[in-house]
Amino acid sequence: EYFKAVKPALLRVPVITPVFKDLKDGKLKVIAFFAKKARGLMVRYIIDHNIETLDGLKNFNYEGYAFDANLSSENELVFTR
Repeated sequence: EYFKAVKPALLRVPVITPVFKDLKDGKLKVIAFFAKKARGLMVRYIIDHNIETLDGLKNFNYEGYAFDANLSSENELVFTR
């Protein structure tokens, strides 16, 4: 939402994007309503657990979402349920 106002090239740090996908009709899809809720849950998780590392972020597992290393890339962490 607010990230559109940021210019990632000016940050000079890697930007990691979490992607939340749900299994629907046999396919993994990003469902906007659930993805938005999951992003909020992830923020809460980061704050509550004082997450400071990428590995810590990969341990996020709220509301049935779990990190999927096979679907993820260096700058995009995919969580599925």
